Amino acid sequence: MKADKIDILIIEDEIDLREAMQSFFDQTGYSCHAVGSAEEASAWSTSNSADIMLVDITLPGESGLDWLRNHANPSKSGVIIVSAAGSDADRIAARSIGADGYFIKPVNLAELGITVKNLCNRLQFNNDWELSSVNWKLTAPSGRSMSVTASELAFLESLAITPGDPVDRKDIIERLGESPAIYDMRRMETMVKRLRTKAEETLGDPLPITTVRGIGYAFTARLNWEMNSS
Repeated sequence: MKADKIDILIIEDEIDLREAMQSFFDQTGYSCHAVGSAEEASAWSTSNSADIMLVDITLPGESGLDWLRNHANPSKSGVIIVSAAGSDADRIAARSIGADGYFIKPVNLAELGITVKNLCNRLQFNNDWELSSVNWKLTAPSGRSMSVTASELAFLESLAITPGDPVDRKDIIERLGESPAIYDMRRMETMVKRLRTKAEETLGDPLPITTVRGIGYAFTARLNWEMNSS
């Protein structure tokens, strides 16, 4: 594991799903590598290691379960199965080799992201972000900090109440001190875009904020919040 990121390996032969998962986890602050077969995973693993592995069972060539039997180390890595195969026998086989979770396709990426976050917490990986309402600062797991404006702080505070859960745009608007009836959503979209760019440039890490279609936004990494007591 890098000092400031969780390393995720995705082994998935469906290109669209593989790219969607990789994009999702890249955007939420993880270091993510994706391959399409067990053989590619073996080649990658000769000089790399993963903290969390997302593995399909039915792969071309060697199956995902066979690969895990030879490569997984449950005491050091988390394993989550993402597969169309969902029989009791498949689930039992996966659990018997140390799989921590089992998702049947089609998979909800937001739910998968929360499962990965919870697994990281259980395995005690250090991937915490820090938000200080006292000093008006956001700090990445790397220890780098950046100052935030009043509106950026209010936006981040609305997400910090329940990290990992989607927060409705209406609740965010009210936290900003505005009226949902007349607020122009383009202002929030512009602010989020600016905040993401600032985080990338200042912290060197992607900001783990995900747009949840039809709802609002979610902070999809572990976030410790130092609240202002005044």
